Amino acid sequence: MAVLMTQCSVKKKLITNHSLSPNCSCEGKGSYTFVLDAGMGNWLIFYSPVIQKLKLHTKVCWIDRPGYNMFEAPAGKRDAETISKEINAVLVKNNVVDSIIFVGHSMGGLHARMFQYLYPEKVKGLVLLDAAHPNQFDTLPEAFSDLKKQQLEYMDRVIKFAQRDWIKFQKDKIPTFGIPDSLLRRYYEVTISPQYYHTLKKEVFWFDTSLLQVRKINDLGQLPLLVVGSKNSMQQEILPGKLDNYPFEKHNQVWLSLQKDLSNLSNNSMFEISEQNHYLNITDSKFVVNCILKFYYERIDKSF
Repeated sequence: MAVLMTQCSVKKKLITNHSLSPNCSCEGKGSYTFVLDAGMGNWLIFYSPVIQKLKLHTKVCWIDRPGYNMFEAPAGKRDAETISKEINAVLVKNNVVDSIIFVGHSMGGLHARMFQYLYPEKVKGLVLLDAAHPNQFDTLPEAFSDLKKQQLEYMDRVIKFAQRDWIKFQKDKIPTFGIPDSLLRRYYEVTISPQYYHTLKKEVFWFDTSLLQVRKINDLGQLPLLVVGSKNSMQQEILPGKLDNYPFEKHNQVWLSLQKDLSNLSNNSMFEISEQNHYLNITDSKFVVNCILKFYYERIDKSF
């Protein structure tokens, strides 16, 4: 059977585009706009439960970064500054030019902070959901850095498999991170494609540059800030690679302290702790929404 697949499969061409733009969709009405950017390898689908509830209270716009949920993959830089400028351009096209509350999960937290740094007049608040920390590789277990290197090497093989259309026969090996069953069909349509893995590889490659860029942004003054950190961020089923005896307890203790440190960026911050894992926008969406709404009505829109 494997020989037959090798002979009959036709290698799909991986199309890259230097001018590929993010997708942006908006729903709801209100004086403020929540802009949602997901983590590395993630897109709209990871915010679906949050969007459905937030849009009942105000306007919500969600971003699909170039390469995710698309038929083409981005070429060129994928650092935080480049991505933040792309997000701004697509928001302007959607007439979202002020009163923004930027919500960033994981790597999206770097984009949230960079966006606010580049366009401070547009941003009225930040929400960081178990967000990446500029110093995380200096403090997390050393093995975590090894996993990042392993990820890059692994991506080359996966891209080749995806180009041969073989991944769809091994969907059970694709981690789903708690995605609801009702969304799994659409999730797999994206995660079996070569452009998805090409995009993910580029974001992994440029991640260190993004961390360095955001390291200089260390004072938000009185800007309203909500940080929701996970008490059990890293678990075996979401470990980005294969590694025996990974120190999960130490990782999670350090990670939570890094989340607490992020809350010190502003003198007007709230800090909340989720009991779920790193993908809390899916695994703990009700708690996340409640935290965001509390933050919104207590720190942003006090007219409620």
